[in-house]
Amino acid sequence: MTGEENWFDPDIDTMNLGWGEKAGLQIYRNYTRSFENHAIGKFREALGHEPLELAELRKLTSLVATEDLRFVPIILCAFGDDLLKQALKRIVPDGVPGGKAKLFSGYGPLSDLSKRIQMASAFDVVSADLMSDLDRVRTIRNKISHSWDVSAFSDFYSGGRTADLFPIEVHLAERAAQDAELGTVLDPGSAFRVRVIWLAGRLRYETAFYGLAKKARLSPARALYEDGGTTWLKEVSAICMDATKAVVRTSQSPLTPST
Repeated sequence: MTGEENWFDPDIDTMNLGWGEKAGLQIYRNYTRSFENHAIGKFREALGHEPLELAELRKLTSLVATEDLRFVPIILCAFGDDLLKQALKRIVPDGVPGGKAKLFSGYGPLSDLSKRIQMASAFDVVSADLMSDLDRVRTIRNKISHSWDVSAFSDFYSGGRTADLFPIEVHLAERAAQDAELGTVLDPGSAFRVRVIWLAGRLRYETAFYGLAKKARLSPARALYEDGGTTWLKEVSAICMDATKAVVRTSQSPLTPST
């Protein structure tokens, strides 16, 4: 491989194109990347002056860390429902036939959490993976609400759709070299609490700022998360980390985390 070939990004380098065509693509990409990086920097600077109320998130994560495990899905779904309703109201124009309010009430297309999750995912109101995880917790909530057998509750947190939630506790454990407390292996119920805590944090963060990144014609994933993300991401993460440590300290048994 020559020095000239090394100048290209790997995907461009493997294209069946001449050197000049590859160079044109690479130059275009470099300029685009540079402009976007500059735009992301300006966006994050401006975002630092945007208000973000975090008292409710702090209270919610504290409840998730300490309340009876059966209530955790209910708490998270109520919180997510409110945030999605606010986010969807911001993007629905006022001139909708019949009025905006009717969309969110009665039998309207945005009247309950399931429909709001579907619409938020379909129209890229927040990250699709975030909506998938919220829908998993919604399913767990519904199953618990319709089950009379309290002895089966532990099954909801060690298998089924719970196992598909993003295993944030595994990634946090990788930081144990810097923070020994995070190296504790969690029982399934505690792992579920930790996953819900970080899911709530992302919900609060993205329902506030995901749409702003799109309006700025930026990739929300890059603008909000890449290279450490924004000042607000650090604030949200600090709240989630405090609640996570509270869960870790009260974890009941040294079982392998559900994955």
